[in-house]
Amino acid sequence: MADKEEKFPLGTPQEHALICEKHDLMPIDVTCEDCEEFICSKCAKEDHKDHNWDTISTAATLRTRGLLKAMTKIEEKDIQKIDEHMQKASQQMEENEKRYESQVLKLQKHYDAMVETLDKIRKKHEKIMRDSLERKNADVSKAKSSLEEKKKKVLQRVKSMKEEGSSMSDILLIKTHRELTKLISTEVDYKQVSDLLLRHEGGDINEALLESMMGQTFDAEQITVTETDSFQWDEKPIYFLEAMNESSCLLSNTEFENVVQLSKSGTKEKQVNVGVCSVCVTDNNDVYVSDGENMSISRLSQSGSVSPVFSTDPLVPMGIYQTMDGSLLITLIDNESDIFQRNSDSRCLVRHVTLTGDFIREYEYEEDGQTRLFTWPDRVTQNGNTDICVINKTSETTGELLILSFSGSLKSVYPKQEHRHNFFLTDVVCDSYCNIIVSEKQKSSVHILSSDGEFMRFLLTENQVNNPFAMSLKKSTLWIGDYDGRIKVFQYNPYSKM
Repeated sequence: MADKEEKFPLGTPQEHALICEKHDLMPIDVTCEDCEEFICSKCAKEDHKDHNWDTISTAATLRTRGLLKAMTKIEEKDIQKIDEHMQKASQQMEENEKRYESQVLKLQKHYDAMVETLDKIRKKHEKIMRDSLERKNADVSKAKSSLEEKKKKVLQRVKSMKEEGSSMSDILLIKTHRELTKLISTEVDYKQVSDLLLRHEGGDINEALLESMMGQTFDAEQITVTETDSFQWDEKPIYFLEAMNESSCLLSNTEFENVVQLSKSGTKEKQVNVGVCSVCVTDNNDVYVSDGENMSISRLSQSGSVSPVFSTDPLVPMGIYQTMDGSLLITLIDNESDIFQRNSDSRCLVRHVTLTGDFIREYEYEEDGQTRLFTWPDRVTQNGNTDICVINKTSETTGELLILSFSGSLKSVYPKQEHRHNFFLTDVVCDSYCNIIVSEKQKSSVHILSSDGEFMRFLLTENQVNNPFAMSLKKSTLWIGDYDGRIKVFQYNPYSKM
């Protein structure tokens, strides 16, 4: 019976017609297409009078006419789509398996590196103990040789006394006996070296510290953002945006006429009439700006005055960022007309300086000292692992991310070579877990990368942002300014450890 009810929800022609529960004795002979319910004619005129309904027989006749065509479509197109989705699901499972294996291999390599380091430390301790053992045993061996020599001399005098004692003169006898007695009573310099007193005391095995050394395992899907505020500021592209705190930011558009301080509700709090390429808010809330027109780094006071701090002439300062040690990273380019066609005399680099402009080091070439790192270094930031992340413009419509170690070696480039012509990365920030967040203008998206520049997932897509051009992350607040002058503010929710 259950099978019959499943196959024929309304029963078979041999069964009695269904009766409406609301209207006694009224047969169910109408179908409401809007509600997808079977009803009686009274229900159709009362509760469903404004709905799309028809008699069951008429609806069945209409469906029968197009039944063959509908079944053909299902067989030829719908089933094909299901097969395609099934194939994609299988491919996704294979891809997930590969990613799992890749991450397990990465974990194993890190573990092996830790074990190798521990093995080196163990060997160092072993060498210390071996060297101590050899020194101690060398002293013991020297004492043993002295004892053997003493024994030899004693036996020689004893033999002499036995064999020649009766024939010795009294004086010689007394002298020989005295020498023997003195020889026996003389102690060898043993220095208490017979015991090896060296010890190894094991340190505390701190599980939390070992966990920290092993790193962290997380699911990037747990990283989410929730839009909290959105407002329009003019119609021109937001060129740079830097958060003062979680509730206000500094920004400027491509006109470079002024720097404006706005709340995240869009209220203007302050305006400074100065054109700059980028701003940096230090840990002490001091504001440094890169003044491209005057080729200098200046400081903005609370009152809005601008004070030059040091010159970058003849190079034009672009991006600026405060490092973990409190100094500055500045991207610099020369003032050539065609900045994307560099010659041998061109200069484009990242300079590390103190807050007063004293030189620390420069990042301009790869380790061979000849290959240029940059075409046009624009935005710059430092990750929590000390790596330097630089947005490098490669043309008017393309840009990439370069990740440098603090010592200057090029660690990775995102995206990979074969995909770079499709990407226009515009800005970069890093979260507290050393994940890298980049904005991409062409496809209106924001990407999350691992600390080594590996793509993990899209944080935002074109449904949530439109041509993002500038970003700033302050604690858990992510600010994004787009090419059309709109600013969006998001609550950034990082993952929790698994």
